[in-house]
Amino acid sequence: MNIRARIPTASRLLACAALGASLLMAGCAGKQTAVAGAKVPPSQIAVYESTDLLHTQYTLIQHVWIDSWRSNITFPRFKSEGEGIEAMKRVASDVGANALLHAICVDGASKPSQKSELYCYGDAIRLN
Repeated sequence: MNIRARIPTASRLLACAALGASLLMAGCAGKQTAVAGAKVPPSQIAVYESTDLLHTQYTLIQHVWIDSWRSNITFPRFKSEGEGIEAMKRVASDVGANALLHAICVDGASKPSQKSELYCYGDAIRLN
């Protein structure tokens, strides 16, 4: 007797969906974040505006704090823009980048009477 005849169609579909989801998660978990080259200390990470560089002058390494599944739940908060930029420089250094692009901090307070909480994000890049 053929084995396929014994397995209901719904079970086969469920098994295929589970296999596809596990392959997708394995591919995302294996994402390479570091690139070849010496690690740049956070103090030497340069910060660029979007108009300073052409797309051909850099390679995107990571969207700081956006690429993580944790960004669906929360972002790090900072008391000042300088504190946020320094934290992003540390992350950029850790993933093998040598610069930040599009670095910005925005106030996340929902009411004007609330204490300011800055959310910062940007792109960790490696200059070519």
